[in-house]
Amino acid sequence: MKRIMTITLLVFVLVISSSVPVVFAAEQESQNKQDKSIEKNWQQALKTQVALAKTRVAMLESRSELWLNNNREASLRSLEEAGNYLKEAYQSADTITQKRIADLRKDIETSENAVRKKGKKAISQLTDLSNKSEAALNAAVAEAQVRASDIKKDTITHLALVRAKASALEAKIALELGKSSEKAGQAMADVEKYLADAKANASQHTARKISELENEARVTRKAASGNMKEAGEKLDDLITHIGNQLQEYSTRTKESEEANLLRKRYAQLEAQAALLKAQLAAWSKATIDESRAYLEEAKVWYSRAQTRGEDAIDKTITDMEKRIDKVKIMLKKRGKDVQHKLSELLIHASEIVKGKE
Repeated sequence: MKRIMTITLLVFVLVISSSVPVVFAAEQESQNKQDKSIEKNWQQALKTQVALAKTRVAMLESRSELWLNNNREASLRSLEEAGNYLKEAYQSADTITQKRIADLRKDIETSENAVRKKGKKAISQLTDLSNKSEAALNAAVAEAQVRASDIKKDTITHLALVRAKASALEAKIALELGKSSEKAGQAMADVEKYLADAKANASQHTARKISELENEARVTRKAASGNMKEAGEKLDDLITHIGNQLQEYSTRTKESEEANLLRKRYAQLEAQAALLKAQLAAWSKATIDESRAYLEEAKVWYSRAQTRGEDAIDKTITDMEKRIDKVKIMLKKRGKDVQHKLSELLIHASEIVKGKE
């Protein structure tokens, strides 16, 4: 009987121990899927944001064409563009934003009929439509910010792990080249600090893996004050293990680059929208100050669109900022041809969005 119980216990232990790696692998796969889902949701929210920004620009253009140029056909073309951009936004939007977009599409159809029948008298409907599109865009921006908070935590964890690996390499140099266990110990203290920072912002699954790295780092720091050869071997293992953890983030680089491009495009569209508002405000002497404020807003958005390392883009943005400053001076002095200069600014703004400059 005793022998049967012993065999049964052994079998139970073997089953449990063999199932642990399977459970861990399944858990890791689940976490990877969750991370990809977070990234994808953020990407989709950004795409919706950009498409709605395009919609708003097209609606402002429609209003501008009708109000300033009394060009009914151009106004209708811009409304048609706005409708196409809404279709694009709908594809990547969340359920609530899709409802807003569906309502906007109906409003566009109503506005198109009003422009055909009333001409310039339909300007109030176009103004209402533009305001509604702004409300939808603000909701999309808020959604993107919520999604971005998850990505931000992920980025902080990644950066802290990079610093932890760098400090571990410093410890290895101090130990093997400097023969200084004291400096190696100081560098290892930094490793532990950065690992703690990484764990504070990590997902539950990643936090457990970082805890293992923390234990490994503590053992390595103790070894650094004794046998240097043993400490060196432990450091090699620690550096490898931190590197393995960092590899999980390498597959996300391409997605992050796409997100950066989307953010840049959104800033360019916001600048274009501000310039359109400036043009409309400059039409009346009563709103000249408002026009200058919109020009300043455009400059702020162009500043956000700056991308380090891309000299051609930076030069284009800098050139636009100078052009805007000149128009602001013209507005202040009530100079002639302000509308002409604003039209030129809008042409350049459109070319920047399309990537022609």
